[in-house]
Amino acid sequence: MVDMSADVLDGVDLVVVGAGLYGLTVAQQAAERARARVLVIDVRGHIGGNAYSSMDERTGAEIHRYGAHLFHTSNPRVWEYVNRFTSFTSYTHRVYTTHNGEVYPLPINLGTINQFFHAHYTPRQAKELIESQAGELAGSDP
Repeated sequence: MVDMSADVLDGVDLVVVGAGLYGLTVAQQAAERARARVLVIDVRGHIGGNAYSSMDERTGAEIHRYGAHLFHTSNPRVWEYVNRFTSFTSYTHRVYTTHNGEVYPLPINLGTINQFFHAHYTPRQAKELIESQAGELAGSDP
């Protein structure tokens, strides 16, 4: 239990409860933009919330204490901002499925359709094929 007496809070402009990504962003922005004196408190003994990682001393492997965490954005301003505070391990997410012993990429795209049917369909031909095989869902927006 942390002592939250008046002495601890003396001179503090803002108390942020929670040292996850949102709380840390609020605290950092208040300190940088408003020159606020910020106190961040969290029940856990570390910052980062569920995105917390630490290095295993024995193996040197990064351990994701609360499960894997991914960060992605298409906004260059956001990417520039977060890179001020940490480095990232490159990751490309690819999903595959296996059907009758053959591996297919997901989500289904033109390449998946051509691979599945061992064909060379154009986008228009693939659309026509799908429409012809839609069965009970034909003409609906499933």
